[in-house]
Amino acid sequence: MDMEKKMPPMGGGKGKGGPPMMMSGKSVGTGNASYAEWLGTAPEFDHIDVELEADVVVCGGGLSGTAATRAAVEEGASVIMFEKTEKLQYRFGDFGSVGSKLADNWGRGGEDLKLEIQKHFMKETSYWARQRILKYWLDNSGAALDWYISAKPDLYVLPKTTDPIPEGVEAWVQPARYPGPKEDYDPDKDNYPSYQITVQFRPTHGPVLEANFKKACDEGDVQAFFKTPVKKLLRNEEGRVYGVIAQDYDGKVYKAIAKKGVVLATGDYSGNLDMLYYYCPWTRKNPSMYPGIDPEGYVADTGDGHRMGMWIGAQMERGPHAPNVHNMGGPLGVAPYLLIDALGERFMNEDVSGQQIENQITVLPDNFCWQIFDAAWPEQINEMPPSHGVVCMVIEDEDVAAGKVNPTLAGNDGYVVRGNVDKAAAGGDVSSGGAGGASTIKADTLEELVEKMGYTGEAAKKALDSINRYSELARKGVDEDFGKVPNRMFPLEKAPFYASKLTPAPLLVSMSGLESDKDAHCLDQRGYPIPGLYVCGNVQGGRFSIEYPITVPGMSHSMALTYGRCAGMNAAKGI
Repeated sequence: MDMEKKMPPMGGGKGKGGPPMMMSGKSVGTGNASYAEWLGTAPEFDHIDVELEADVVVCGGGLSGTAATRAAVEEGASVIMFEKTEKLQYRFGDFGSVGSKLADNWGRGGEDLKLEIQKHFMKETSYWARQRILKYWLDNSGAALDWYISAKPDLYVLPKTTDPIPEGVEAWVQPARYPGPKEDYDPDKDNYPSYQITVQFRPTHGPVLEANFKKACDEGDVQAFFKTPVKKLLRNEEGRVYGVIAQDYDGKVYKAIAKKGVVLATGDYSGNLDMLYYYCPWTRKNPSMYPGIDPEGYVADTGDGHRMGMWIGAQMERGPHAPNVHNMGGPLGVAPYLLIDALGERFMNEDVSGQQIENQITVLPDNFCWQIFDAAWPEQINEMPPSHGVVCMVIEDEDVAAGKVNPTLAGNDGYVVRGNVDKAAAGGDVSSGGAGGASTIKADTLEELVEKMGYTGEAAKKALDSINRYSELARKGVDEDFGKVPNRMFPLEKAPFYASKLTPAPLLVSMSGLESDKDAHCLDQRGYPIPGLYVCGNVQGGRFSIEYPITVPGMSHSMALTYGRCAGMNAAKGI
């Protein structure tokens, strides 16, 4: 194939570092099918139109599939890649890795943090995740990130997160929240620590992904077929997966033989409502955010690889599945200010990340809460943890107007423009910029604030009592109710007063998949590798469980990259 055909347009998120837009594609299923109904059986084909052969077949053209393609090529393998949509797929731009030379630009390699990250990550996943997979990621993610960016040597490296973008620079990489709000910040003292070793590609990592695919095509034997989803894995009597059947949207059927291995990199199942609500029923109230649409108008991530693997004997991971539903709050993100529910009652220790807040919203009356703070917030905000979705630093309005700062920063980066809080209260669109719904109100007295929040009667009294109780505990310096650290409790006493309403956040992705080992082998129902089959990206199980931890923000991308590279290398070697 020539390069014009090999290099499709790119898919994925919008620019300026924001999230992908809500897509209008149709989901698969109703959310009410039984296990047997949604699993179905492998399709049968009565003819083959095109027969192909290569060393490695890669199923999926996202981050992990692209990494697998390039890695296999660099091991000397020929590759056939099938992608369901017309474009390479990607979303967002945060990569949390350990030990990269890139992060050394900011003194944030993180090599000394490996054991602490292991400890907190495994606790947060309740030891359902496979620690050997985590250790492989810890030991190899830095090298994988450096390898990934090597495909685009002209990528601009921003010295500080807040630095302005030089004129003419269209793609760059920056450190997350650097420099931080407090030089002596110790993540190990937090309930849910977040280690600041994440790098952010802006506006997205699309240009780097494209450069990696181009490098693979330029330097190796790659046949790429877009708008051609894989429909079936081929497994012989000896138990080895030796190829796939794919079919494009014109009905042409391809049989591709893999002499050394097949890599499943088909994405998640959040677009398949039957699978989603079977494994994650608590997400029914969450809208979904999809980056890719197939030629028939359906969302692309519908669990195709999961089901194909299960058809030939692969085991879906049995631990609680991990949807990524991070509430990003309002203009102050999910900074740990007072939260009260629809009944007017405080209900939790607020000093957690947006994922844990979202979990609570799921079980609250009417599924919302209010985040309450006062006019002293600019002096308090640097006490907040530099964590995913938590605003902890202020940008001055005049610096924005003068072009002195990075214009893409928002609450999901840990920053807020001072004037944006009042703009949000006036109805402006200056929320965190992340994945949480919020509206903000403002009042001169607490009584007026409670009234504007919609409380009446007994609920209004409870709300005022909750606010006063919180202020009393903050002055005392001891949270006798929920054990919050005193340096993040502030009395509500300086007018004007603010409240941001936090509602269910969009589901970004489901991060659970087929059981795997540290070498990216797909495992059967007894826990043994299926010869010839490798998994990576969001079809790979064993990486996350229960939820997507914020131990290292951007770990999902980094895990997909690291294991995409691992799968490609191992498939090419046939090991």
